[in-house]
Amino acid sequence: MGICTSTKAVQIPAHEHAPETYTPFIFDTTIVPEQQLQTISKSTNTVADRIVPQHSNNNNTKTDYDYALEEMQKKQKNVFEDSKFPPNNASLSSDPNFKKGRDIVWKRPEKFLQPGQIKLFDSIDPMDIKQGELGDCYFLSSLSALAEVPQQIQKLFRHQEYQQSGLYGIFMCNNGILQEIVVDDHIPCHNQGGPIFSKANGNELWVLLLEKAYAKIYGSYHKIESGLASCALKDLTGAPSEYFIRKAETLKDADLCWDFLEKNDKQKYILTASSETNSQGVELDNGGGIVSQHCYAILDVQRVTGSDGNPDRIIKIRNPWGRKEWTKDWSDNSAKWTPELRQRLQVQQKDDGIFWMSVKDFITEFSQVCVCKFKPDYLYTAVPLQVEKSDVVTTKVILMRVYEKSHAFISLSQSEKRFFQKGHQYSLARLIVGQLDNNTKEVLHYSGSAFDNERDIVIEKEFEPGFYALYVEVDWSQNYDRYLAVSCYGSKSVQFSDLQFPPGQGKQTIDKIFDGFLRAHERDTDEEKVKDIEPGIRRISGTVAGYLYYWYQNQTTKKTLQEIIYLDKISNLEICPPYQNPAEVQVQCKPLSTVMVKYRVTKQGGGSFGYAMKCQTQVIEAKSEQDIIQQALSKPDQKVQRSIQGKNIQVFFYLVKFPAGVAFFYENKETRAFEETIQFEVTNLKGVGIDISQKVVIEVLPGQSQLIQLQSIDPTKGYSFKQQITYTLK
Repeated sequence: MGICTSTKAVQIPAHEHAPETYTPFIFDTTIVPEQQLQTISKSTNTVADRIVPQHSNNNNTKTDYDYALEEMQKKQKNVFEDSKFPPNNASLSSDPNFKKGRDIVWKRPEKFLQPGQIKLFDSIDPMDIKQGELGDCYFLSSLSALAEVPQQIQKLFRHQEYQQSGLYGIFMCNNGILQEIVVDDHIPCHNQGGPIFSKANGNELWVLLLEKAYAKIYGSYHKIESGLASCALKDLTGAPSEYFIRKAETLKDADLCWDFLEKNDKQKYILTASSETNSQGVELDNGGGIVSQHCYAILDVQRVTGSDGNPDRIIKIRNPWGRKEWTKDWSDNSAKWTPELRQRLQVQQKDDGIFWMSVKDFITEFSQVCVCKFKPDYLYTAVPLQVEKSDVVTTKVILMRVYEKSHAFISLSQSEKRFFQKGHQYSLARLIVGQLDNNTKEVLHYSGSAFDNERDIVIEKEFEPGFYALYVEVDWSQNYDRYLAVSCYGSKSVQFSDLQFPPGQGKQTIDKIFDGFLRAHERDTDEEKVKDIEPGIRRISGTVAGYLYYWYQNQTTKKTLQEIIYLDKISNLEICPPYQNPAEVQVQCKPLSTVMVKYRVTKQGGGSFGYAMKCQTQVIEAKSEQDIIQQALSKPDQKVQRSIQGKNIQVFFYLVKFPAGVAFFYENKETRAFEETIQFEVTNLKGVGIDISQKVVIEVLPGQSQLIQLQSIDPTKGYSFKQQITYTLK
């Protein structure tokens, strides 16, 4: 009888992620009132009638207007002077070198208008608006477009008459919240004349007061120089905007631009246009009467036939200066006009800033068109969010209740950059909306998403009654401001509730909720790509709101998917936990389980990203003992013939390694029994039907075989084993 001993160590790495058992997050919808709030069915008198109060607010709180009245009573004055925006240089500019603020005298209306004939409104008309020395054409063009419907200008004011007290309440959005702005009627004027900034047409005050309220919101008149019509229109109406941006000066672009204009004009939306920039960076006549880097109001669009008999598509435009017009085809003096057409469209041959031009010329002179999707009877709901000042990335979940079927725009707003020094950039923001299941209260349907580094990002949708969850994520680009607000501009009322989580549980809970949004996106869109790896096993990839995801689904009962995702040429992408290496992700998806792999677009690059992908895929089927023995005999990872005292015996050992464990197979072709004693040292392994913490004795009778198996305790980790063996023939 001979005896032999041997020691050998083996280590097997694990795949990076284990099978996932997904449990959806269940929302507590009882935090939103059960009763339906009273909705507005009659015409509104002011913008205030369109503000939907939120259940968490104390609606009995005094307004700034109430405090202003109290201030007047306290000082025993009949004329209001706004202490928060006083008639002095601080309200003009914080810059002592602001040239437009020199030699200014603050005057009340009776000092520059005809006493006894002063009015807040007379006949509201875009012609009432004339730009002064302040470079706020974007704001005044927005006003002139809104003035096409005079009652909408009136609704911005608390009162509809001239106030002898000089106290006015004006409704505008401030950082996404629709509120009343209190102003007095002290207006900056020339020493020997009238207003230096926007000018009234006649004895009306509404233009001057709206400009002043806008200046008060942002801290000074200087602060409202230059800007975007989309932001001004949002601040004036609460309605979101959309842009058509010209890509080239081609007929195709002219057709696309016309379709955009005509579609939105039929909706009676507000339209403005921005002219092309120039190398000098200032407002200059380009030679045809159009001023560069200037904002105009679009008043009408018409399909016409000119005096030459050729059909054309023309656009009616207004310069907020109240002068300076287009001088070529379809201008006031153009030969294109027939007498009948001139009369029908009321074309007047005077320099009043209003003119027509063909879309073919428009596309060469104007670089973009802004449409504000304003609806006179839409309601406005908004809440500021609670954001930690220390956040590098803010993630929030908001519950929204829709009481009646509603067309609505859901917006996420950051602080307007005018509040900060030059160079402030908007942070990269994400907004995803998902509808909850009526019964289970989990996110079931994908409703839309927005992803951009703009002040306001928007989702438009027809919302059915029910509960919705809003996922908010902002990757802050600066460390001094942490303001966010969500709003709904829609045909019916909604309610928002900012979800709060127990300390230490917020991130984990929000991550779980977010995975529910990705699953809803996969179910409800055609944007994803499906790869059927085998029947019952698939990989679904998609992108939503700056996330790239791979969702593995294994509906089989015996097969395990192992895949390695290789990403190359990665640009502005990071891997999400629990993974760490974005270039190589090892995935294991076991039977009846799912696995989610997520990449996040970083703030570098402003939302752009890129990558090249390839995969290494393997499907392993769970095998019976007979299958394992067959694999051991045909494809062993190791085959060894036992030997005693240097002489081979007819006993063979086979080693088979699997991702989740290892198998040992013995085959005895001797005429005597074979006995082997094994002392195991293992990591992350356990015996199947045997206790490997003790010495394991294996006896294989002549002409027979035997199989033992070790199995991973934690499949997410690698395993290793070392064995010390002693064997003999008996």
